[in-house]
Amino acid sequence: MSDSPIHRIPSIAQLMELRPLKDLAHKVSSGAVAAGIRTYLEPYQKMAMEAAPTLPYTSLQGLASEISHWILGKKGQGRPEVINATGHVLGRDFPMGPISEEVVLQAHVRRHEYRLAAAATGFRHEVERLVCELTGAESAIIFKDRDAAIYLLAQHLADFETFVPRAQMSATFDGINLPKILGEVGGVHEIGASNEVDFAELRTALQDKPARLLWLDRSNFDGPGSAAIPATEKAIEALRGGKSECWVDLGIAGLLPDETHAMFSLTSARQAIEAGADVVQVGGGFLLGGPDCAIVLGRKEPLALLRQMALASHLKAGDAALVEMEACLRIHQSGERVDDRLPLLSLLSTPIENLDLRATRLVEQLEISPWIEEATSRPAETLPLPGGVKLATRQVVLQLSEEGREEALEHLRSFPAVAWLDEAEGEIVLDMRTIFPRQDSELVAKFVPEDGPCEGSGVESGEK
Repeated sequence: MSDSPIHRIPSIAQLMELRPLKDLAHKVSSGAVAAGIRTYLEPYQKMAMEAAPTLPYTSLQGLASEISHWILGKKGQGRPEVINATGHVLGRDFPMGPISEEVVLQAHVRRHEYRLAAAATGFRHEVERLVCELTGAESAIIFKDRDAAIYLLAQHLADFETFVPRAQMSATFDGINLPKILGEVGGVHEIGASNEVDFAELRTALQDKPARLLWLDRSNFDGPGSAAIPATEKAIEALRGGKSECWVDLGIAGLLPDETHAMFSLTSARQAIEAGADVVQVGGGFLLGGPDCAIVLGRKEPLALLRQMALASHLKAGDAALVEMEACLRIHQSGERVDDRLPLLSLLSTPIENLDLRATRLVEQLEISPWIEEATSRPAETLPLPGGVKLATRQVVLQLSEEGREEALEHLRSFPAVAWLDEAEGEIVLDMRTIFPRQDSELVAKFVPEDGPCEGSGVESGEK
């Protein structure tokens, strides 16, 4: 084996076979542990890429223990040690959705079936072919993340006459600074004198020109301004029949149209391709339900030019992301219980009646805690995704006792929900649409002292 620093970094699969990470996967979830390992290793990977002579970790077993403590928040690092009560499934602090345990497990098996290093080229082509098969695109490229894909697209579009509506010249919900990126590459011009998108003005600017329109779906943005951005399909239609190309970033949308896309007025990749978009970008970790990566798909000619760029090969997704993406795409391809098998879609599609029953049951269980003076449930509306679309939900409101203000918050720090605590005057508000059913019993256990009657109930919640 090469002595290169990069080869000294263990894989996610290696670490997940070691205790305590293996034990932690049973208590939390394989997906949460795999995501935690990936995030923890990122600094080491960057150091290795810079050819650092040594890497600051000891034994493999020691690293597994260190990551386990880090995931649980024992060192105050990793995911914020808090509980989801904001109503945001995706947001600035947590832009990625939870990854499916099925995807993680299938990817783990897949890694053992063949040597990734030897099959990388052929396997990448197979995953890209599967994307095209699902969407009707002629070609596809999978990049390591949205930042990389947008930067490469901007570099390419700078060589052409490219326009962007002024209303979309701001930072995206996941922190991508579009004005900065587009300003650095140059050659990209704003359309419009206000934050309103005028399609007549847009058509006039692009009329009979072999130019490009870079359009960003409104789900890229938070705040009331997103509501003023028209639907993506209208932008594609506005350019139909002209000489200009339409390059679209679909924000949080996935590959295939479904009830979730319709509910949030989102355009899927297949719908964008069928409407006439030349190039489309979607994120792997949003409604698609896969790993953190970016998929760029569309016509062969523009994608062939992207492949030829010097940076393209360095910005493509790695083998681990490709394996997870293949597993996710197979779920979509099967068409069987897709909402149930992909966690983010499951949270969004849960019927309000189901949330109501769970909220009522939680209130009954939490009322016995000495840390809670009063527990109630109430109907509410939430903004689960960027773009400003509301969704009905149920909330559990907990009024903490004096003892609870000191004890309960400490116990909640290890609760494996991907979000944060909303505490106002000793009140905790839990949004049922952001907590999985299997986490309910563990949540109850967090509010019961170790010597209480419900001791151990948290262990059960780790299993479906």
